[in-house]
Amino acid sequence: MALAAVTDAFVALVMGFALSQRAFHAFNGVAEFLGAFIPCVLAVSFANHVLGTLLLRGSVAKLLFGMRVLRWKDGRRPRLWQTVARWLFGFVVIGLQYLLEGASVGQAFGLRTVRRRDQRHPVGQSAANR
Repeated sequence: MALAAVTDAFVALVMGFALSQRAFHAFNGVAEFLGAFIPCVLAVSFANHVLGTLLLRGSVAKLLFGMRVLRWKDGRRPRLWQTVARWLFGFVVIGLQYLLEGASVGQAFGLRTVRRRDQRHPVGQSAANR
């Protein structure tokens, strides 16, 4: 899961840089560059983690490494506010994640990251309801 977090960070940085240069042409000094770069990185990160999780059940890296995000209580799709809170919580924990044992962003706010092949389907839920 740490490799997925690093990959997602790399995607956000590279795509945020490309977007900031393409959209804002921020070439005149550090302040102008950071003024365009930081919001672009946050926007790419939000789209990847929140919108990607809502639509595809995972960010780019999670899908690449065969994982998905689901509600831990019933295995269903995450809700909007759960994904937003999880994304925001990630900024607080990601720096400390390597120091904490067992606690990670992958298990925050009632959501859990699992490998697709290990996903259990909730009892009583038919394939049509997933």
